[in-house]
Amino acid sequence: MAAKLQAKHLKTYTGHQSAVYALCADGLGGFFSASGDGMLVHWPAGKDDGHLVAKIPGNVFSLSYNSEQKLLLAGSGQGDLFVISDVFGPNPGVRRLLAHGKGLYRLLNTPDGLLSAGGDGRILRWNHQFEITAEINNSATATRALCFDATGNLWAGSSDFAIRLYGRECKPLKTLQGHTQSVFVICKLPGNRMLSGGRDATLRIWSDEGESQQTIAAHLLHVHALQENPEKPWIASGSMDKIMKIWDANSLELLKVIDKDKQPFHRSSVNTLLWLDESRILSAGDDRRIVLTEITN
Repeated sequence: MAAKLQAKHLKTYTGHQSAVYALCADGLGGFFSASGDGMLVHWPAGKDDGHLVAKIPGNVFSLSYNSEQKLLLAGSGQGDLFVISDVFGPNPGVRRLLAHGKGLYRLLNTPDGLLSAGGDGRILRWNHQFEITAEINNSATATRALCFDATGNLWAGSSDFAIRLYGRECKPLKTLQGHTQSVFVICKLPGNRMLSGGRDATLRIWSDEGESQQTIAAHLLHVHALQENPEKPWIASGSMDKIMKIWDANSLELLKVIDKDKQPFHRSSVNTLLWLDESRILSAGDDRRIVLTEITN
């Protein structure tokens, strides 16, 4: 049996005026956050306060930072892609690109550029000049989850309850059925396995060939976030039930439950998670707060 873990509240960041939907690392130990208020905020390492990088129209559902190009990328509720340059300078530049007809829910950096997934069901491939080089009509419903497996195949989860696998050059490989509602998140597990979660509140384990291996009744409500620890064999899940859970990445044994009954935590839905390092994890949610928690053996 895996050893149980300890959780300690370190800090709560406030300032957003609406639900926080996205977090990403800045490559320097700090992070960026994005919210329904349209604000993109940078929180430098070691600082208690953040500063506004840019404000874009409407909700911001997805974020990604390209450390090589030093660009912050944001996906809006209208489906547009925003490219923000000079994010650490006094006057960041903001470029708006038409992308998806509806919300842009997921951004994934690749060696060749970027992938985006949207409410129109499409997956778009962008080069480093932010030109669209390929388009996948993944689903007639929203595509919400994107993740590469250990072999380089792309896994895409959507609101039609399915996960679709794509190989090189966006070649369709397989459609996986199992979830009974929308698939929101997918992440990697050790041993070339994959983990998915969504509106049906379950976690589902898949082999790298797409065979269903296990279903776990993980939360009481929607699973909004999954994050693998960069160093330790832990997976974190965040849910609409206001709870974050830490799981053993090998066995999927539950190691820790973090909620407001045990320590300062979220009072409403947990929407997104981000490991800052091997022991510190950020969570953000509908209560407009970002919470930093330390997880230790």
